[in-house]
Amino acid sequence: MDIRSLTKCIGLMTFGLSSALLIPNSYADINTGTDSEDRFWISRSHENLAKVDNFQAATEQTLSYKALPITSDITFIKPNTFYQKVTQPESLKGFEASYRDNTITLHDPINKQVLKVKGLQVYKKSSSVDRIRGIFLYNKENYEQEFTPAIHVADRLSVGIDLTAKNDNFEIKKVEAFADYHYSLFMQANFIFNQGIESKIKNTHIVFNQADLTLPTIDLTNDAIAKDTNIIRWDFSKKHVSKKKIGKKIDTNIKWLEDKEDNWEFEKHQYYQQGSKANAAAYYYSDNYFLITLTKSSNNTKFSNPGVEITLEGTQVTLNQFPTFSHLEFDHKGIRYTLLSNTHPESLLGMIKGMLKD
Repeated sequence: MDIRSLTKCIGLMTFGLSSALLIPNSYADINTGTDSEDRFWISRSHENLAKVDNFQAATEQTLSYKALPITSDITFIKPNTFYQKVTQPESLKGFEASYRDNTITLHDPINKQVLKVKGLQVYKKSSSVDRIRGIFLYNKENYEQEFTPAIHVADRLSVGIDLTAKNDNFEIKKVEAFADYHYSLFMQANFIFNQGIESKIKNTHIVFNQADLTLPTIDLTNDAIAKDTNIIRWDFSKKHVSKKKIGKKIDTNIKWLEDKEDNWEFEKHQYYQQGSKANAAAYYYSDNYFLITLTKSSNNTKFSNPGVEITLEGTQVTLNQFPTFSHLEFDHKGIRYTLLSNTHPESLLGMIKGMLKD
């Protein structure tokens, strides 16, 4: 297979540097909504990603409006568990993120904040091709592709493709990306936003498929974190309530994000509330994707997270892209929103704009 053919295989698939990896024998029905050429490239992407059992990487993120880069260490074990820790700069050093045991954990030692969300749906091997297909078709519909010369990233041959938004109103205007020739894993991507901000993320070092690799954990014991750390916990395995009932319990300023275009086919909607009226949660999910919306009062301390800051409808939004999900935060009408999702980041930004307009 020549380089341009392989580029087509990975170019339309995903935006994340380290998207969810897959199980070789977990093929689902990929015929719906695809033609024969699409099915070929979706299957090939699945096969290439399935070759990765694990990896350890050092990443560097450069933001166009900041002088110092943000460096992190990442450990990933398939199908979708990871641990990431920021190593520089000092203002973010020690920030941790992880996904394991159906639990998302974020730890900000600088501001002494922890978020732990457990009880998420178990990863289903049978849905892996469907996940690729969903992102593939979203990109194909919304982004033009242009092949670019291959380069070496972290000493690995990486094939290039530029993705340019067809819609002038999209926030992610362009992505200049390079993916590993053998594994179809994004090695470098420069995200160019509509407001002129750029966020370039690249792997500066990576090792694949090590024997007996173990995943680090975020230790939340009293000896491991600061004594006065604020820990926010949500458990989605507990009893939930209907949207109608939750509407009577929560702050009237809380608005839930909605996938109005039904790109991700969320089949289940679960709602929760604990403590004050501002503390609420919505968990939308299907076999393939999830969207979590968490709310609390804007008076609470923010995460000092390593994301890119953009403005939507006059509101500042911080976007992080971790190996298997995106993390977004913003304040609106006295409510702080935290979003966690494995859907397309442009789709998430569009949902936020829709909510802010409403």
